[in-house]
Amino acid sequence: RFYRPPVAAQLPTVVTAVRADDLTGFVSNYDEKRRLLKEAASLEAAARKGKIPRRQYKVRKMTIDGRLNSITRELGALRDRLSMAGIRYAELMRQLEVAETELQGAEAEIDRAEVRYRRGDLSPQAYHNVLETSYRRRDRAQTTIDGVLLRLREEIT
Repeated sequence: RFYRPPVAAQLPTVVTAVRADDLTGFVSNYDEKRRLLKEAASLEAAARKGKIPRRQYKVRKMTIDGRLNSITRELGALRDRLSMAGIRYAELMRQLEVAETELQGAEAEIDRAEVRYRRGDLSPQAYHNVLETSYRRRDRAQTTIDGVLLRLREEIT
């Protein structure tokens, strides 16, 4: 008998095949989510300016929020399925999640800066500096999200 050095055990990885339906569903639901978020923002701006009645704002906002909740649930299930489909898809889903978190952080920072500026806690120069860095963060996150969606769209075709 000859000596054989121990070999590292290969851990079994469960990889499921990606269905084209899952990719198509994820991309279309994500596009719908982005469209609804834009619609909610414009609706809020219109209500703030007094261009639509408060009651109409509440009804439309509830409709948008309900649709966003259902799309978010669907996206979560699809995201889990895609993450199980291999390392490449898991990495894309991780990048998407990091970019979404960065985007939310940048949006919150912009909102906080506007409130602090109106209150007088921020000088105009500091306010513009905060906005500039936040806009840069937001644009970088949007670019990452667009890139991930583009790669997923390429997989569909």
